Amino acid sequence: MLPRTLVGCSSKSYFSVERATRWGPEVVDGVAGDPAGTDGLFVCPSFPLIPTLLASFGAAGGMVGAQDVSVHPSGPYTGEVSAEVLAELGVRLVMAGHPERRRLFGETDDVVRRKVTAAATAGMAPILVVGEQEEGESAERAVAAQLDAWLVDLPDGADVLVAYEPAWAIGAPAPAPPGHVAAATLAVRGLLEGRVADARVVYGGSAQPGTFGAIRDAAGEPAAVPDGVFMARFGLDPKDFLTVVGEVRGSHLS
Repeated sequence: MLPRTLVGCSSKSYFSVERATRWGPEVVDGVAGDPAGTDGLFVCPSFPLIPTLLASFGAAGGMVGAQDVSVHPSGPYTGEVSAEVLAELGVRLVMAGHPERRRLFGETDDVVRRKVTAAATAGMAPILVVGEQEEGESAERAVAAQLDAWLVDLPDGADVLVAYEPAWAIGAPAPAPPGHVAAATLAVRGLLEGRVADARVVYGGSAQPGTFGAIRDAAGEPAAVPDGVFMARFGLDPKDFLTVVGEVRGSHLS
């Protein structure tokens, strides 16, 4: 079962070896005085940097994920990284469905479904990156279609983390409006009922310091508050990442 409160970062392809080597120990040191420690914290680096983060961040209890996974099992698939190998390394989470993968690399719903199934079958929790393409579209309608397409073969009892990230907010200077995120979070929870037993829902899409508190303040009920946030460029600096960790943990305690 995934922790109740989650704060994560996808480094995309920003991290060098040197930056990845520094990031893990700095985050671990930053939560050393917190009773929760690294519980619920995760990072998804590029494939070559996974062992680096496992050796520091992972060794201290943080969860290390992957940004991608092959749809194929181990075998004659040159250049691919199978779910079996990722799980053997100690990877806990695998991203699937990110709009950048779909836009830049032509990943279809069928490809995403196969990646979700491969990750979950290997015992890792898929991170489903869901959301509408254009501002003004129905988030609930878009997410419903994505979940219908991607969760067809999900094994029973699989852990699932849903990251609500509207494509129009990814890479933008500011995240989606707090009220919109709160409403979408509530809708996503409703769509997951009866489909995934104990899923977690976080917000991404230019998430940064201040984002979580604003969403919490805009939410009209507890179910509209995400379980945390999933950052990209705003989580690359350990100080900013730790600021958000304190914000999320403090908000959930208050």
